Parts: sequence; C-alpha cells; structure tokens
Amino acid sequence: MEIIVDQRNRLLHVHLSGFKLRVGLPGSFAVFHWKSGPKPSQTIDLGCLWSIPSGNFANQARWQTNGDVAVVGGGNADDRLIHTPRTLPIPDGVTFG
Repeated sequence: MEIIVDQRNRLLHVHLSGFKLRVGLPGSFAVFHWKSGPKPSQTIDLGCLWSIPSGNFANQARWQTNGDVAVVGGGNADDRLIHTPRTLPIPDGVTFG
C-alpha cells in the first residue's frame, strides 16, 4: 500500500488495498493511518478508489492533512471494497511535508 508523490511530474500514484467492512459505517471514515511519509498541506479528493460489487457502486476517498485516507460515503456490514489503482494530478497549491 502506498501513495507515491511524483513532485517532478505533479502526479499522485495511489495503490492501496481492498478490505471488507465488519460493521456498517455511515458518512466518512478513516481506513488507513500513516504515521510517517509525506502529508498533503490540504485535503485531496482522490476520486473513486474502491468498487463494491454487491451494490454495483463505488466509494470515493480523501487524503487528509494528517496523512489519513478516508472513505467517503459510508458502507454496509459485509461490503467488500475492491481497490482500483489510480494516477491523478496533484492539485494546484498543494505541497507536501
């Protein structure tokens, strides 16, 4: 699992893992907590990163300034979220510390 910050080309390469929810979670919830590595100066919307085959829909994610990656949109107990790797541009004005 990693988010590669390509400063030279202003790109993010997002490679996370899938997971299964054991309980239902409404709204937004953090699923990955990085203690080290780069953290964005602003929250970055990462778009749709996980598909949920049982419901035929997808969940979006946000990379937060504390390094956490949060799932947006909640989920139901026993949903299996399957990750799709993604490359996207670094938003204007975002720096990494």
